[in-house]
Amino acid sequence: MLLLTALDIYLFPFLNLEADKVITGEYWRILTANLVHFGWPHTLMNIAAFLLCSFVFFNDLSLKKYSLLLLWCCLGVGVGVFFFSPEYSPYAGLSGAIHGLIVAGLIQTRAYPMWIKIGGLILIAGKLIQENLPGYQATDLQELIPVAIAVESHVYGAIAGALFAGGDWLLTRLKR
Repeated sequence: MLLLTALDIYLFPFLNLEADKVITGEYWRILTANLVHFGWPHTLMNIAAFLLCSFVFFNDLSLKKYSLLLLWCCLGVGVGVFFFSPEYSPYAGLSGAIHGLIVAGLIQTRAYPMWIKIGGLILIAGKLIQENLPGYQATDLQELIPVAIAVESHVYGAIAGALFAGGDWLLTRLKR
């Protein structure tokens, strides 16, 4: 992501999510939009959140499963934005997928007691609800990012994370 931001002027136009370009066959944008950002502050905030989330929840997860989870969350966000929030054009950033990682991590981790996991899920749900209320403005963040924050992408990511965790739980039960 650092390299993509450094080469932003050349790569952003080919990797961000623009619905009209996806419709014409540029399907990769659904995934690659998660990797490009609107400048350095956006990139650094997302990398910090991504690393923190990864260290807190996924130390004991295999690289394969973690990669599948990240891919699934990125896909969920890209598809969600494409179909349900086309007003975010261009769309870029990893925060939606990070919300998916947090939700999946809270559901799946065994490192924390149940009350912490449930409390975390309640806090995330409250954050998502607040962000999507009429009149919500992320004024502090908005000063750092030169576009509207796509708060709906956080919901799409959280849903993707919950679906991944639920599917993983179901597959584990079926294998037994």
